[in-house]
Amino acid sequence: MKMPNIIKERIESRGYALGAFVASGSAMNCECLALGGMDFVVIDAEHAQTDAETAVDMTRASEMYGMAALVRVYDPSDTTMMSRLLDVGLHGLMVPLVETESQAVAIIDAVKFPPLGRRGANGGRGAKWGLYENYMRQSNDSLYTIMQCETKKGVDNIDAICGTPGLDCVFIGVADLSLDLGHPGDENAAAVAEAIDTILAACKRRNIVPGIVTGSVDAAVKRLSQGFKLVTCMNDQVFFRVSSEKHIKAIRDAAKATE
Repeated sequence: MKMPNIIKERIESRGYALGAFVASGSAMNCECLALGGMDFVVIDAEHAQTDAETAVDMTRASEMYGMAALVRVYDPSDTTMMSRLLDVGLHGLMVPLVETESQAVAIIDAVKFPPLGRRGANGGRGAKWGLYENYMRQSNDSLYTIMQCETKKGVDNIDAICGTPGLDCVFIGVADLSLDLGHPGDENAAAVAEAIDTILAACKRRNIVPGIVTGSVDAAVKRLSQGFKLVTCMNDQVFFRVSSEKHIKAIRDAAKATE
């Protein structure tokens, strides 16, 4: 049985992959996003309450409709948790706050089997209990590894980070990057825009997929046109809050107009 690499396949066929952060812990939200045509979700275990068991349920829901399910971990040094999440069947990882080549190497050691890394052999859900033929080789090829660049130190070391064998994607956390550069929330500030350009250029030089967070249609289209190939376009909880607020207001406004 062959292990899929959904993100790689979508990028090769369409030129990009579109995703969403899922902070709600909801497997049903994953189903809805997959039915809507989303390519991948990032299950948020950094800024949300999601635990490993919930993440497995969300992964199952995603798999039903051919959508990739990644998980964003909390601690870039908690490599034991990273390998465990892959063992239970997540399709890949997003690791925040990667700032140095040594951090990048340690992450690859945790998530790749020899000769690329030092991950321990297992036969659990990730390996489909032995159904995947040559699971260790397939895992090294197909499980997606994303490292976030979201500090000045990370930008300064981005070329070395991008040179780490086994890395698939560098993803820009714009909010944290702008905060670290002294322009909280302002991605158009010159220093922030320059840092984004630096990261994008390093990814292109090193043949690493460049990724970035966005929160609107216009922003997503802008980043895709710049050459970003892995783009998130929403956080499910924020999207629900904003959309429901607009919906409620529209009804109240219409009802008031009929009084």
